Amino acid sequence: MKLMVPLSISQIEAANRLHQRLPQWQITDHALHALQVCFPDFGSEATLLKVVAVNQLYGTNVYAVIRMAQHVVDVMLDLKNIEDVELVEELATLTGRKHLSFASKFAHFFIDMERFPIYDSFAVKMVAYHLGRQGKVTNTAHPYKAFVENINRLKERAHLSCTSKEIDRYLWLAGLYQEWRTAAKPEINREIEELFESLFINSLPISPLSEMLPTEFAHLERKKPRAKKDKKE
Repeated sequence: MKLMVPLSISQIEAANRLHQRLPQWQITDHALHALQVCFPDFGSEATLLKVVAVNQLYGTNVYAVIRMAQHVVDVMLDLKNIEDVELVEELATLTGRKHLSFASKFAHFFIDMERFPIYDSFAVKMVAYHLGRQGKVTNTAHPYKAFVENINRLKERAHLSCTSKEIDRYLWLAGLYQEWRTAAKPEINREIEELFESLFINSLPISPLSEMLPTEFAHLERKKPRAKKDKKE
């Protein structure tokens, strides 16, 4: 089955070159790697540090960080009885809520980068964009399981031989670019916005941004914020 929107290895490579121009995110990822090296276990203290680091640096909106850390400790103790993909959903579930973005990032950085791709709204939208409605798996009960299956489908159908981290950077940056161009008030990091702005000449993207984008993204028009109406006296 063909992709709805083609994706090439050159787009993945361009996204990774763009990522190299983001020093703040480079430092963030290096810091998480250093934390993993220094604290490879999942004891209470090490896990709390990891939970706080991922939550703060990636803004995953976990407020009960101490409870989440203890929950992660408990899940990791029972690791042998949990399948790979199900682990993220087990980590995510706390007091009836699913923190999938947090759990996928925790598993990605501290368990196995290749087995656990990062789940966020940009990645989900971009995978669906390339696969199309008929080409993607939908599973509302187990959204991360469906997401991983869709990532695998995307890589297979695009004949990509890249790592989870490499395709993650494409999905993230392409999704952010779409947000930046189409949202009236885009919620994106200032460093990334400045990078996008620096790679525009005469209202058109230039390399390496232009090499990353799907064809139709190159002509997305920037949406202007709505002007506030004056209140009547």
